[in-house]
Amino acid sequence: MNVLEKIVRTPMPILINKLSHKLFFKFFEYRDLYFDTRISFDVEKIQKNYIDISKLDFSKIDKKVVKYLIDMYLNHRFDFLGSGWVTNSYDSKVLGLEQYRYEMNVEIERFDKEGKWLNKIILSKHLKRSKKIWQQVSENYIPIDWQKDYKSGFRWDARKWYKNQQIGDKLGSDIKVPWELARLQHLPQMAIFSLVLPNKKDQLILEFKNQILDFIATNPPRMGCNWTCAMDVGIRVANMLVAYDMFLQIDNNGILDNKFKQIFANSVYEHGVHIMSNLENGLITYNHYLANIVGLLFVVAYLEKTKIVDRWLGFAVKELIREFDKQFYEDGSNFEASTNYHRLSGELMIYGAAFVLGLEKDKAENVFPEWFWERLWRVGKFTVDLTKKTGEISQIGDNDSGRFFRFSPSGLFLTNKQAEEQYLNLEGYNKLINKPAELFWDKNILNHATFVSAIDGLFNDENFQNYSHNFPLEKSIIEALAKGKKVKIKDVKEREVKIESQGLDLEKYEYHKETVIKPSSKKKTSLDQNLVLISYSDTGIYIFKSDRIHMTISAGPNGQNGNGGHAHNDKLSFELNIDGEDLFVDPGTYLYTPLPERRNEFRSVKVHNTLVVADEEQNDFRDLFGLVKEAECIIRKISNKEIIIELNYKDVICLRKICIMEDKILVNDFANKEFKVNFVDDYLYSNGYGKFFKKRNEFEKNIICN
Repeated sequence: MNVLEKIVRTPMPILINKLSHKLFFKFFEYRDLYFDTRISFDVEKIQKNYIDISKLDFSKIDKKVVKYLIDMYLNHRFDFLGSGWVTNSYDSKVLGLEQYRYEMNVEIERFDKEGKWLNKIILSKHLKRSKKIWQQVSENYIPIDWQKDYKSGFRWDARKWYKNQQIGDKLGSDIKVPWELARLQHLPQMAIFSLVLPNKKDQLILEFKNQILDFIATNPPRMGCNWTCAMDVGIRVANMLVAYDMFLQIDNNGILDNKFKQIFANSVYEHGVHIMSNLENGLITYNHYLANIVGLLFVVAYLEKTKIVDRWLGFAVKELIREFDKQFYEDGSNFEASTNYHRLSGELMIYGAAFVLGLEKDKAENVFPEWFWERLWRVGKFTVDLTKKTGEISQIGDNDSGRFFRFSPSGLFLTNKQAEEQYLNLEGYNKLINKPAELFWDKNILNHATFVSAIDGLFNDENFQNYSHNFPLEKSIIEALAKGKKVKIKDVKEREVKIESQGLDLEKYEYHKETVIKPSSKKKTSLDQNLVLISYSDTGIYIFKSDRIHMTISAGPNGQNGNGGHAHNDKLSFELNIDGEDLFVDPGTYLYTPLPERRNEFRSVKVHNTLVVADEEQNDFRDLFGLVKEAECIIRKISNKEIIIELNYKDVICLRKICIMEDKILVNDFANKEFKVNFVDDYLYSNGYGKFFKKRNEFEKNIICN
């Protein structure tokens, strides 16, 4: 169908609406391209402190890790989304993403104090003000290339309007990489590290100042890739403010001078304006819109009170409560069908709620309904129940490694040599870095203990105390934001599981296979000792837990009200951990837009521990962020030792029966068509976005399939 035919067939109201939107955006694009549209007035400097650093508990943060990360951040070496600890500058070399590598470095002879070099980075309309900002940067500071995907080398352009940035057009290019760095989540870490190592304080304050000025000078509002997604804008401004709050309290030598404070305050205001002008509140609202709202909350809390700021506050608080009700089910699970997005949205909720709770009486008093706090408690309990003896959660659905704040480091040290041997995405890393014996801090994306610790900051609950004991910093930050206020909830009752049908007609299933799973270790205690089945029926996650096993089963809807943007074809799939060893795991996600084939591979039924019928997907892929709603799971029987789930999709009817016994686990599968029982090979495993294991650590599996 050509353009003319499309126009003729489109109803007139829709046509007028589309045309008006295009004209609207064209007007603002023209305005931003031909004029410097940054605010022409100064807002009041920010002097408020919400995080009392004297009450922060950083006693469990390892000084060895702190020294390592300080060194990396000062040298502008970042490890985000599987990049490895690489330098990001205008002339830095890149590793490449699989076979894709772009040579798009900007040739700059020197970074002169006057800021003439900015001619190559931004439009002439933005030069005058950006040069003034750059002139506040220290003499020997080397700027960061904020537009660069420092994995593939592809660059976006701060001379192009934010809505005209390419996403997924060039294979291997991943816009999430510059987005992730521009969230500035390393800045609050730098502030905390200056408390852990006071001798590094002034150096880190100066680096904070320089990086902020660098970003503001080279990223005019609404230009380049770092304003494209309002979610990232919200996360960024919250991290800017929290870092500023803490640094301001220890800046005894006045490094953060009045000129910097004015530039900073103006930028915070512009972040707020941008969020309000680009709210991601379409037909379905999800974690993006929640990040808009919570980012806006931080803006209005720190800015001085004005009519506009007060309107923003009222709007943000109202939307925070409304979105919590929409995005989190009554049982505490999240509606996006992803256990990792549960943490991201959960972090947004706990920090946002604590902030509102701690505001002055004239800004917040009795704004939260009764149901709010019990559900927030359940959000934390869901993560506790998902956590295995390894300290990691079970992966279900997408994992983009997204966080709101990253305060406490969580991970382990490898050497660069070991890191390359372990991860396929780091192939060639040692040739690039040329330091094989150097330490490599490998972040643990699947350890969600810091999130549970934050939840404990409001509840002081015995279910959460082990987590806040190991990661006390997050709890103390929440306590600071909430001004020490605690929330008490009534005794929470377990919700009953709805059973669709007790009757089972196994004759309609022509095909049957049985799998017997036995532990390799010869322990005296039985597998079913203290066994319980924990049900999260709203999101369709069921968890067997005993003294020896942790088994998470996926049997829920596609999420996002049927859109399935972050769901996988994993119905009836499970993760199984016995005696602290992962026998079966979900493959994870790996990538989104840079390699569409990889994206679809990792969310395919073929890579999950479930029944596969004729290699057919349970739900067809609509696009990279959507599934056609075709699969439906029905609970046929459930008890503490057994669960029977029926799955219907297209013309396939299948059923999985899982029974936990003293010495083994029985998995009986039935279907109306020939099928294979799929157990994922260890070669396909990603424990965080952009990270791809060459071969996961293997444990002996005693499996008998009949």
